[in-house]
Amino acid sequence: MTDVHVESAELDDGIPVMYRDSGTRVRVAYDPKQISEDAALVLVCLRIPRLVGGSLRLLRTTP
Repeated sequence: MTDVHVESAELDDGIPVMYRDSGTRVRVAYDPKQISEDAALVLVCLRIPRLVGGSLRLLRTTP
């Protein structure tokens, strides 16, 4: 099981998503002014293919 922690944050222009993969935990920050949460998760899944079809738990962090 991989925990995917998602939070919105104000990021620099041109950097819509940042993530850190720690194996069983992935932290994702996205800038809602630049990208939607859904699109950010798609990008992260493209970069971390084991998340697709795998066992993950999506956890949203409130700012």
